[in-house]
Amino acid sequence: MTDSEKIDLLLSEMQGMKSDMQGMKSDIQTLNQKVTGLEKDMVDVKSNLRRLHRDADFILDEVEKVHETLDKHKEDKSVHTA
Repeated sequence: MTDSEKIDLLLSEMQGMKSDMQGMKSDIQTLNQKVTGLEKDMVDVKSNLRRLHRDADFILDEVEKVHETLDKHKEDKSVHTA
């Protein structure tokens, strides 16, 4: 193999490596975009869970109030004459 052929082979290999690195760079950028999207989704999920938790607490408080009212009504014998 002549020196010229060796240089051509090296250049060809280097161009292939450069192409591979550019592909990896593109893949990394795509992954970064996906991670950014997932981070945003996680913030949204946390916010929704907090809201649902507040709503559930409110509903449970209301149910507890209704039970207390019903228990008081049930104990008041003067209300039921039948």
